[in-house]
Amino acid sequence: MKKRTKAIFLISFLLIFALGTGAILGAVTWIIQDTPDISGYKGSSEATLIYDSEGELLTKLFKENRVYVPLERMPENLKNAIVAIEDTKFYVHHGIDFWGIGRAMINNIMKGDLTDQGASTITQQLARNAFLTLDKNYLRKIKEAYLAIQFERLYTKSEILEMYLNEIFLGHSAYGVETASLQYFGKHVWELDLAESALIAGLPQSPNNYTPLRYPERAIRRRNVVLDRMYELGYITKSEMQQAKNAELNLGTVEETEEDIAHYFTLYVRDQLIDRFGASMVYSGGLKVHTTLDRKMQVLAEQTIKNKIENGFIPSFQSNQNEKLQPQLSLVSLDVNNGAIRAMIGGRGTDQFNRAYQAVRQPGSAFKPFVYSTALIEGGYTTGSIINDLPMLASESGKGSDLNIWPRNYGDRYRGLINLNTALTNSVNVAAVKLIKDVGVKNVIDFTEKLGISTLTKNDSLADHYSLALGGLNRGVTPIEMAAAYSVFANKGIYSEPHAITKVYDKHDNLIYEAQPKSKVVMSQENSYLIKSMLKSVVDNGTGRRAQMNRDVGGKTGTTNDYTDAWFVGFTSQIATSVWIGEDSNRSMEYDVKTVGSGEAAQIWGDYMREAVKGMPVINFQMPDNIIQVDVGPYTGLRPNQYSPRIDVLPYIKGTEPTKKESLHGPVETVRVDRKSGLLATVNCPKDQVEERHYISDSGIRIGPTQKLFKEQNANKNSEELVRGTYTVSAGEPVQKIDHEYGFPKIQRNGNPTYETKPDRYCNLHPSNSAVSQKQDSASDAETEEEKDPIRSLFDIFGND
Repeated sequence: MKKRTKAIFLISFLLIFALGTGAILGAVTWIIQDTPDISGYKGSSEATLIYDSEGELLTKLFKENRVYVPLERMPENLKNAIVAIEDTKFYVHHGIDFWGIGRAMINNIMKGDLTDQGASTITQQLARNAFLTLDKNYLRKIKEAYLAIQFERLYTKSEILEMYLNEIFLGHSAYGVETASLQYFGKHVWELDLAESALIAGLPQSPNNYTPLRYPERAIRRRNVVLDRMYELGYITKSEMQQAKNAELNLGTVEETEEDIAHYFTLYVRDQLIDRFGASMVYSGGLKVHTTLDRKMQVLAEQTIKNKIENGFIPSFQSNQNEKLQPQLSLVSLDVNNGAIRAMIGGRGTDQFNRAYQAVRQPGSAFKPFVYSTALIEGGYTTGSIINDLPMLASESGKGSDLNIWPRNYGDRYRGLINLNTALTNSVNVAAVKLIKDVGVKNVIDFTEKLGISTLTKNDSLADHYSLALGGLNRGVTPIEMAAAYSVFANKGIYSEPHAITKVYDKHDNLIYEAQPKSKVVMSQENSYLIKSMLKSVVDNGTGRRAQMNRDVGGKTGTTNDYTDAWFVGFTSQIATSVWIGEDSNRSMEYDVKTVGSGEAAQIWGDYMREAVKGMPVINFQMPDNIIQVDVGPYTGLRPNQYSPRIDVLPYIKGTEPTKKESLHGPVETVRVDRKSGLLATVNCPKDQVEERHYISDSGIRIGPTQKLFKEQNANKNSEELVRGTYTVSAGEPVQKIDHEYGFPKIQRNGNPTYETKPDRYCNLHPSNSAVSQKQDSASDAETEEEKDPIRSLFDIFGND
């Protein structure tokens, strides 16, 4: 019976032991199977570094702020300090320190907390940080031990130490010793001395508790503990230990403001990188990205806009606490020779909406140069071609209840006969619409797309979409594409694709991307010079005067209806810059304090660009060999004669210049005319009703200067909607007959204007008492007028316009 009992007991014990062992082995097997595979491990995520055009660090993109550094670049003192304080048996164990685990378990039992201490080796810490959570439980400990053994099996001690030093969290946002070195001391890890190395080595145990930025005294005490341990193990001498203990902290953190520079440019680069490499690679792949940003220009741009906001030049409004300050703005600068983005501002804050390339807004008159360029290329126009700047009908139906005057010039001012150069200089709406009607909307669209404008729609190409000439697009344009389009004019007709990234290297310094921006010829060098010359006139004499500087500048203003958008886009021979101002919600910028328009955009452009180009050589616009300067009459477009009142000197492509002399102007006579009757004045006409008018003697055509007023008659419009216009006739310009109700020019059958001519009868509205007295008074009055106003020279008559 006893033998049987013993047998049953032995069998039961063996069965229980087998089941227990199987359960343990099964559990361990399950844990091992659930543990990550480390065979392909090459280090944790690394920050992507973004550099400016000079190779200076601009910012980082990361999940964990880590910059990987090979072990050979780390100082020996740092390696020894880590081993001394974290794992003295690192070079002899196989991933697990069993004696250390035993001591830890005894201490935990005595404390009554079985998870308090872990006695983790450097290899175990690497396994935990790279693959596991920080939960304190035995399941994680088993996984940690298994992974540590696998690390020791697959990698050398040097490789494990290198991974560990690049992996560990060291406080604040620093992962790895290189980032910590930069964060705490403002220097690279290979530049650390013994004291600095010991301080960093003391951080892994409790980074937030020992950080020198918050607790310098704790950090020093912990540093000294590390130094003591290094001395005990023979890594340093006693004198080296004492010298290091006496060292000051000498913190030299990297300025955090660096990361605030070029916020919107960084967003642009980030989006480009993600499109090419994917978000995972961008935020954890350790890429080294070299960009086109000119730090000096970027800082100037940001400071210029900041100053304009702070001094109230750009107002600030907020409709409720959740909205961003308005109006918003954007600035983009490009190198005209290659499309490199030198500066970018996408708003007045640091939000995620980059208005430099994501805001599609109406360009207003900043679109006009594209119409004029098309006229030069496709329409056979020259800079001296004449356009009649007088009101026109919105339709060709003639007068009637639906009659509308369109387009309207700014200020309802009309100039009559002007050339293309004058029309663009003064941003004349009528001229732009007449050009697009002649050359065709489709041709303008085709050319604009060649300039890189990608936001045009199918409806923009409709044949009667004449408002396109004034910037009336279905969607709009972006500031970056406007800068690139204007660069074509500055760069001899060559379009260069805007780009922000020049080269990208992977974490192992292999070149994986190099920019090859597209470029193409979209207009001849000669035509690009013609439009460049006209845009220079805009700055020299027209709406862009606020952009003037000590070198040739071309550019164009743009303001949309109701002041919802304001632009200035301009260029020198080296840099093209667009400035846009507007509210995100497309509301008017007519505020109580001021109305914001293109003048403000031009002022910002000028203030910024004058400083930005200071260090650049002065390179004025170079005239191609096939361009000649020609004297022309401003009202005929022909060569001037001796009586021409003014001469415009304009550029022409050889072979397109006028060769015929004008015959319009000749000797001038001045006569007195009664304004009411339009006839020759007599002595009986009231003096306040008599004016002197100038006529060309041979033809009798009246010439300016003068002004004519007209007021639209339309019963279907409210009074405030009626067009009230002024026809301003310059000195020497032939005076056209116009409809006094609408300002339309009266046209001959051949299409030419009808001019006012000298009256051939005397006024009879004011009859005299006797013919004799009339003769006497007339003679006397003539003598008086001659004394007061002797015969004028042509210069006196026409002035210096």
